Amino acid sequence: MSYNRRSILGAAFAVPAAVAVANLAAASPAAAAGVEAGEWADLVLEPGITAQTGSTPQVRLVTIAGTTFLQARGIITGSFSADTKVATLPAAMARPTSYIRATAPRNNSQGINACRFEVNTAGSVTVYGANTGNPITWVQFDSVQTIWR
Repeated sequence: MSYNRRSILGAAFAVPAAVAVANLAAASPAAAAGVEAGEWADLVLEPGITAQTGSTPQVRLVTIAGTTFLQARGIITGSFSADTKVATLPAAMARPTSYIRATAPRNNSQGINACRFEVNTAGSVTVYGANTGNPITWVQFDSVQTIWR
């Protein structure tokens, strides 16, 4: 008697997949993934840095299956031609135990359209990548999601 490998593999994968779908369908989305999301809090902007209208720069901590992430959103504007501290984490937010880094979109200048977003252990938020020949005029934080601890 010969067996078709596709039908055997299909049967082997069908049962676990059906069980997984049934379990996910019965649970709420957040509960299914073990997600705990904190409230959004405004970043404290440095002098000369402004929030784009309707896009206040904010951060929050999100825990997914035991791993905590920093999420950010909003857009800042300014004109800086060197690595610049742009904000500080809200006073109520815990400080990271190590440097937190991510990439964020910025104004496209000379083919460069991303910069480094960094939070240090004191809670300072710094944007890296600007220079006199390639100044940064805006940075969008919506893509920032990085491991916090």
